[in-house]
Amino acid sequence: MRVYFNQLSQQLTKPLPNLILLFGDEPYQQQAALDQIRACCTAQQIEERIVFQADDKFNWQQIMDEAQSLSLFASRKLIEVELPSAKPGRNGSTFLQEWMQLNDNEHTLLLWGGKLGADQTKSKWFKSIEPASWFIPVYDIDRQNLPGWFNQQCQQHQVQLTPDALHLVCDLFEGNLLSGAQEISRLALIYPNQQIDAEQIKAVASDQSRFTVFQLADDLLNNHREKVVQILTRLQGEDLEPVIVTWLLQREAETLAQLTIANNQQAFDAECKKLRVWDNRKGLYRQALNRLNLSMIEQILKAIGQFEVEYKSHGLLNPYIQLAHICALFSGEPKLFNFNQIMLAHEPD
Repeated sequence: MRVYFNQLSQQLTKPLPNLILLFGDEPYQQQAALDQIRACCTAQQIEERIVFQADDKFNWQQIMDEAQSLSLFASRKLIEVELPSAKPGRNGSTFLQEWMQLNDNEHTLLLWGGKLGADQTKSKWFKSIEPASWFIPVYDIDRQNLPGWFNQQCQQHQVQLTPDALHLVCDLFEGNLLSGAQEISRLALIYPNQQIDAEQIKAVASDQSRFTVFQLADDLLNNHREKVVQILTRLQGEDLEPVIVTWLLQREAETLAQLTIANNQQAFDAECKKLRVWDNRKGLYRQALNRLNLSMIEQILKAIGQFEVEYKSHGLLNPYIQLAHICALFSGEPKLFNFNQIMLAHEPD
């Protein structure tokens, strides 16, 4: 069964299954989930903890040998396997199915690692073990749900934020929950028993937000211009190679160009399927096409081509400012928004 992070505390009041799968790309929640599971095992007198790290040469029989060996310390064991690749492979998937079929198995096997891809969660082996196991996905929290998450952190630490302060905290720590949680606990010490406003946050906090080029794509299609500048600034500060950004911009522009041929919903859905556009992103492309026509999209592709020629031939002094201008073309009204001025204002010293 699937157990989300905010459900885990309640779920741990129930008997532990023989197999727990904890996978995702958000380190704060993953570590918190690991801590909760280990504490629960201790409370249930599962006092012996065995740890393995699996690679592509890992011998899964070691787990079975450990489970069947007698222990001087406890009759039940927590056996942890860190799987960084999030792919157990053929031998691992066969073993996990056999593990779930064992009779009189009192041990708990905890498998954890990076994000489990759709190819894994839709596979035959995963579907066969899912009903009797727990699958805990821990993915980053999107911006829409971030205020709620920070409100929970504030309640735990008895921190009171004004609405403006909460909005600022979300801006500063989006994509970096670990630093965000640490900041809330720090605010509780700096400003005890008082309401904290945005100016007080600015006085003590620094921007710890983290973004990826894929987040840039969503905000670009959504026409969230200020957010696009924030993401570009952060990517620039992380010294991300500009050609990675142009790769994404070209991909999105080419997808939009191909979707312009769809003249009704049925044709649009068919083209999205052909281009492998997920259902949850169709609305983003629809919104972008409401403000962009084919001529505008061709202008974007032309600007990307010119950028790549200039950047690769003789370099550019401020490549991210030019990338910001290309992003402005996705708005359909670039002259109404001065990306150049904003990027210069955000440029690191």
